Amino acid sequence: MSNSSIQNKKHILSKRKVMILIALFVAFLWGSAFPTVVATYGFLNVDVEDVFQVMLFAGMRFFISAILLFTFAFLSKKSMKLTFRGFKLVLLLGLLQTFGQYLFFFLSMRTVHPANGSILSSLGVFLTAIIAHFIYVNEKLTFKKIVGLIVGVSGIIILNGGTAGSLTLTGEGFMFISQFLGALAAVYTKKIAKEISPLVISAYQLLFGSILLITLGLTFSGSLNFTLTITSTSALIYLGFISGAAFTLWSALIKHNKVSSVTIFKFAIPVFGVLITFIFMNEIFNLISVVISLIFVALGILLINLD
Repeated sequence: MSNSSIQNKKHILSKRKVMILIALFVAFLWGSAFPTVVATYGFLNVDVEDVFQVMLFAGMRFFISAILLFTFAFLSKKSMKLTFRGFKLVLLLGLLQTFGQYLFFFLSMRTVHPANGSILSSLGVFLTAIIAHFIYVNEKLTFKKIVGLIVGVSGIIILNGGTAGSLTLTGEGFMFISQFLGALAAVYTKKIAKEISPLVISAYQLLFGSILLITLGLTFSGSLNFTLTITSTSALIYLGFISGAAFTLWSALIKHNKVSSVTIFKFAIPVFGVLITFIFMNEIFNLISVVISLIFVALGILLINLD
């Protein structure tokens, strides 16, 4: 087969420009989730001091995501059937990603310093690249890739004004575990996407994980005082859309590209979060820090994708 024939068969999501545009769009969606979650806490009357009530909120959000994806599949007549082997594969992903990653994330948020939390979240990209290095032949860590990762993390540190001095097992420790599970999930997603479609993967893993989070939240939450109104319900549905669309697009990108080339775009999430929060919630930010951070993040993305 000629090289031109091979190029013609190249999936559209593996084309660099397309991958970059969609990855930035997904980063924008996840960045918009930060201010939307904060606003929805207020709309629903969520007790943010009750970590299990927050887990219940997250479970509801991800459950709505799963329902939206199954609805989309039904309307577009896409098959959502899973073999028993496929069921086991996706169940494990749901345990790793939607349940495990977010369980430790929410537990860590009780004591983690915001600056440390944001920086540790960005280290998930580093962990993904390291794990992928040992699993996939074409994902080897190169000097340029390592520099790109360091530059990207530096951008997040600048965005947060440096690190805080305090470190705790139940704070920063749990946040690290959360990011490690997320890194495992990213690499594992590429593995199972070879035999299961990204839509099916996202729908079922969100469904499995959300049921576990809801069960845990209902079991241990001291009280349930969520206030469902048109506004709060609309916000919940939007958050569900964000998760459903973002996870599906992300899984598709990982399937057709190097894991590290895609996950590097997670560095853009907090930058989008800060900008969106400023626009819609009128919060003040340091423009110089944001601009410098954006430059570092963009440079890190460039170095990884030109490797």
